[in-house]
Amino acid sequence: MRPVASVSFDDLLRAHQGMIRAFLRRLCRNDALADDLAQDAFLIAHQRLGDLRDTGAAKSWLFQIAYNVYAGHARKHARRRELFEAQNGADLDDAAQPAPAGMARDIAMAMDQLPADVRACVLMCLSYGMSHSEASKASGLPLGTVKSHIKRGTEKLRAFLHAYQQA
Repeated sequence: MRPVASVSFDDLLRAHQGMIRAFLRRLCRNDALADDLAQDAFLIAHQRLGDLRDTGAAKSWLFQIAYNVYAGHARKHARRRELFEAQNGADLDDAAQPAPAGMARDIAMAMDQLPADVRACVLMCLSYGMSHSEASKASGLPLGTVKSHIKRGTEKLRAFLHAYQQA
């Protein structure tokens, strides 16, 4: 059996904190919530640091934790919304975020049109350079599903942003 390389939590935090926070911000579209979720994800990572067997897989390991924290929050939030709507017969509006200007706003709008699992796969692979297999491991989705999510997601983004191709 190969010896396990040691990595400090501080090194992991410095190397991946910005990427994980940005991933969660793009995924949940709420900066304050994303920062809270990132903090929760790094707390879990700190508690489970001994589970990391391959330091070369630290990035996908952290993305897996972050995605699971996001998914757990989304499930809990959906249940609360359903209960509120059942009791009050009304919809809750998400907190409004200031919209970025120009093309960045359009890209954000295009990403918002994607379902959360598709958006997560697109972000992991296209924005953060993860391989399909790393994204599969991080998201818990089968490899074929990740590949089809990325294909469908990029097709939807291209269609939404078609106006910029003509400029």
